[in-house]
Amino acid sequence: MKKTDISPERLEARRAFIDRLSNAGWDVEPQNELLDAGVDVNPEAEATFAGPAFDLRLEYHANGHYLILEMDQTEGEIGLTLRMHPARDIRDLLDRIVVVQNVLNAENIGDFVKSFIPLCDPLLLETDEGVQRLSE
Repeated sequence: MKKTDISPERLEARRAFIDRLSNAGWDVEPQNELLDAGVDVNPEAEATFAGPAFDLRLEYHANGHYLILEMDQTEGEIGLTLRMHPARDIRDLLDRIVVVQNVLNAENIGDFVKSFIPLCDPLLLETDEGVQRLSE
């Protein structure tokens, strides 16, 4: 999408994405600058974080107003991709991610994923077999 095609509410969500993650030590990807320059990009915002146990990659898709969170264990076999459609404010999801970014590990990842259920409508798990709905 081009910046001119994004609604003010979704531009605000994008700005919250960039600000919150930048302040929490994430690397905000260069396409963010491209969107500001008027280039058509997808996703509209993207950031990465190298945690102690998991590498995290987060995308914001303005057209559908959802986040995609990829979590890959740095030394192990766990890799998960969540598609999160915010039930309320996108900041709720961003805050939840930032709170655990440095403590996420193989033992607490299940609880971390479950913690998104009340914050999403819906919460989806992307797998090789397709997409599974985790929330009602």
